[in-house]
Amino acid sequence: MGLAEKRLAEGIKTDSLPKFESELQEVAGYPIKVDINWDTFTAFDSYPLSRLENYVFSDVKDAIKKICQDDMGREALKEKLTSIHITNTDKPEAFNIELKDATLYLTERLFGDTFSNHMTNMIVDFIEPQL
Repeated sequence: MGLAEKRLAEGIKTDSLPKFESELQEVAGYPIKVDINWDTFTAFDSYPLSRLENYVFSDVKDAIKKICQDDMGREALKEKLTSIHITNTDKPEAFNIELKDATLYLTERLFGDTFSNHMTNMIVDFIEPQL
């Protein structure tokens, strides 16, 4: 990790992440804590960090918004989800989504030319049947 990645990660930690958590609370109607495994994002170049901010945050927020479109969705989500844990990997087979102990675990693959993140509909289709 070079200086550019350190600066970008620090900017996300201090600016983008608090804003993202605030937006999630506004959409869901309750606080959702977001935990990011920073080491897995800074182990490569700056692309995983920029993709975290530009793709993952947006897709997660849109998924929560879609689930919480009414009181029924907000109440159901509040019972099952209190936090989100985001990890990055360079291994295609590790790309995964899991809901366990009220935490949504997203393992994204944001490194390299071909990257994979859990898009809005993937997140909604995974969570809604469990609510």
